[in-house]
Amino acid sequence: MFADVLPLLVGPKEVELLLQLSERHMSVAELSAALGLSAPLARSMTYSLFNRGFLRKEKGDLFSLKSFKAIVSRHLGEGRTNRLGKYVAALATYRMDEHVVRARADPNPEARVLPVLDANIEPVSVVLSYETAIGIIGKARSVSVRDCECRLTYHNCSKPLTTCLAINEFSDELVERGVATEISLEEAKEILAAGSVEGLVNQALYTDWLKGEVFDICACCSCCCVYLRAFMNYGVKHHIAKSGLVARVNEDECEGCGVCVERCVFGAREIQNGKSTVIEKNCYGCGLCTTTCEAQACTLVPYTR
Repeated sequence: MFADVLPLLVGPKEVELLLQLSERHMSVAELSAALGLSAPLARSMTYSLFNRGFLRKEKGDLFSLKSFKAIVSRHLGEGRTNRLGKYVAALATYRMDEHVVRARADPNPEARVLPVLDANIEPVSVVLSYETAIGIIGKARSVSVRDCECRLTYHNCSKPLTTCLAINEFSDELVERGVATEISLEEAKEILAAGSVEGLVNQALYTDWLKGEVFDICACCSCCCVYLRAFMNYGVKHHIAKSGLVARVNEDECEGCGVCVERCVFGAREIQNGKSTVIEKNCYGCGLCTTTCEAQACTLVPYTR
């Protein structure tokens, strides 16, 4: 498929440049010499390919070629599909299949559920050990927002698009490429709060799980998100880590309205004898069930084995 798709996206001279970068990292000056191009033309071509998601910019202004999967993800997730025509559906399927393969092969999680911004958490006096979206963003050097790559790719719902928050180096790249907008902490809070209203699950995505390096915070729907779909439709359960919290219901306060059952994407809520109950093994502590409980019968508490 790569041989069929590539000519739709790049010109002959750009192909030559990509071939050079497939062998090693190179600077614009090195590319200029290798291809016999003037320095301004080599720079223009290189940065055009970078801005379109083909290249990765390394330290020292060196460039390297991204993988075919990463290039496909950039084009689909950034709405760069005009030239792909009949291949769009096949590439979207390819992206999902490749994600599942990688998820199954990686023994560590690649994502962690985060409690939504306005989740009802108690006891408030306890210092909790779980991560929060605001905690991560507050420590970040750079934060930017962009359209959700999964909803742009799969178009399975009408949930809000501008919800994905990139962190630090990933944010820098997206802002430089013109596909994300740098935002403040307060703006990030507003975006997270709006996602909660829409029933979107906050997830922190990791470049390195063992080092705890987060590159993205996404507001995810179960119909488009490749992480949630791998979890729910392909059985890759270890792929997403729980938040460290679990829902609890005060049966005396619960009215059995069933809103929490509708809101739970993990299948952790059900109505029994007119009251909402929690299937604890299924609860990931996202907090969506707590934010719309009019009776205030549902809270998140620290999970203990």
